[in-house]
Amino acid sequence: MRRSLVALATALALAAPVTALATPASAAPVAPGGGITPLAASSTFPLADPDTVLAKDGTYVTYGTTVGAGTGARCGATGKLYVPVLAHGSGSDVGMSDCASADALPSGPGAWAEPGGAIWAPGVARFGERYFMFYTASRKGSGQKCIGRAISGSARGPFVNQGEWACPGEGRWALDANPFVAGSSLYVTYRDDAIATGAETGISTVRTDGEGRAVWDTRRDMLKSTDITWDTAKTSGGTHVVENPSMWSTGGRWYLAYSGNNWDSPRYSTGIADCGTTPLPGSHCTPITQGVARPYFGFTGASGINPIRGLPGNHQGPGGMDVFAAANGSLRVVWHWWNGSTRFPMTGVLTKPAAGFTVS
Repeated sequence: MRRSLVALATALALAAPVTALATPASAAPVAPGGGITPLAASSTFPLADPDTVLAKDGTYVTYGTTVGAGTGARCGATGKLYVPVLAHGSGSDVGMSDCASADALPSGPGAWAEPGGAIWAPGVARFGERYFMFYTASRKGSGQKCIGRAISGSARGPFVNQGEWACPGEGRWALDANPFVAGSSLYVTYRDDAIATGAETGISTVRTDGEGRAVWDTRRDMLKSTDITWDTAKTSGGTHVVENPSMWSTGGRWYLAYSGNNWDSPRYSTGIADCGTTPLPGSHCTPITQGVARPYFGFTGASGINPIRGLPGNHQGPGGMDVFAAANGSLRVVWHWWNGSTRFPMTGVLTKPAAGFTVS
């Protein structure tokens, strides 16, 4: 999942949507005065699994995994934050914040989940005039990782729980849900271990109804851990991880970003796969470039796993990448990196020159 949840749970115990954009390959962020806006921006707030949306007021909101009462600087929020809110930027200047201003889901996970338990990897999209959140929590009584749904009229919340959204049979996990809008429909891409067996994992996409409930007969397999090899590079066993998915469209094609390998290592990296011309492809997405054997974005140092490209800052363990649209239509990304003990979010600009995707 977006990391080893058991280990993370122990540590924690202590808005426009991404749509089917027709974004030019050469799109660059243009400031109101005509110049290029600042590009990559980092945060000192310790936040894992970031997800960013453009709010109705033109500012940006980044969400992430639960943090404890004494974690990170605050600018309005207090105590334990189930879904921390970092508010930042406006217009084409996305930026990033160093403090948490609110808890988007102050009631915590829904009644289906362990009371007071942590929330991981919240994903949010604006659909119509409402914001839909899909988050991971531990199912009550079993510890199985499943996905819940919540809705709000504001990007900052509070979101109201709407119940369990996905919880596969036989104890398989569903997690890391990331919603997006294409045309007039809302879709959710998520790690779906039900499409794999044993130590293998997978990613699925499904269309929802107007309330964000899954229309299960539309579900498609997007990718499985057996489609790549770098997810196990330099590891000594355990789960073969593909997770943290995000879908976006540019140049008439749909792409899938996903994470792989161990979250708590320099090797955690981001892959990109080509999914064709629709958000629900008829066959598996295809890892681009040399994507079967190598991640697309990752740490380029000796302890990395030979990614195609690095990211601004060249930090270790860059993953959890979410693609979203800025106010001017350019594509942006938010991801987290790992300093050996803690993860921090960064934003950047995603472009697609002839040689492939880059982040600046």
